[in-house]
Amino acid sequence: MPLRLEAFDTLLEKKPEYQGGKVSLVVVAVPSRTSVNSYKRLKKRIDELVGRINGKYGTTDWVPVRYFYNFLPFETLVAFYSAADVALVTPLRDGMNLMAKEYVATRTDGTGVLILSEMAGAAEELGEAIIVNPNDQDAVIEAIETALAMPEKEQIERNRTMQKRLMRYDIEHWVGDFLVRLGDARAVRVERSEQIVTPPLSGTN
Repeated sequence: MPLRLEAFDTLLEKKPEYQGGKVSLVVVAVPSRTSVNSYKRLKKRIDELVGRINGKYGTTDWVPVRYFYNFLPFETLVAFYSAADVALVTPLRDGMNLMAKEYVATRTDGTGVLILSEMAGAAEELGEAIIVNPNDQDAVIEAIETALAMPEKEQIERNRTMQKRLMRYDIEHWVGDFLVRLGDARAVRVERSEQIVTPPLSGTN
């Protein structure tokens, strides 16, 4: 999240045409492990970045970063997904990331652009998204600019393809695929355990 905020800060600095209400970043942070010091430091850093960006660019009628730090019901998250022209889902490491899939699924009119980290497992399924390395700030900024300028027709083409794929690979398909792979792994383990290892013969001089 700090990397996203820093990229947004740099975008506004380098591209002043996006200032003055042209674009806003919505940040939703769900409280987690609030008693852990490292998480406390992370929240402090995020708070400072949000304050710095809003203080630097904000006006009386425009808040560059809208920051929500609380648990949100799923219905509220869906409303955010529906309102967002661009979803910036850029974890440094993630097993799957359902938020990326949720965003695509909620775009019923087909519009909207997903920017997705190559580190997220969902990147394998959502290849029509704009895939980025979250550690590369220039690439993230370029992706945001590309997303903001993407024609509506292209948005719809990308999203419809991803939506069809999500409909095919539903929970039943995922469970079935998982069980098949689990069975394959078990079979390999049994096969290896049954192999007879012959010790090398020791030669004599």
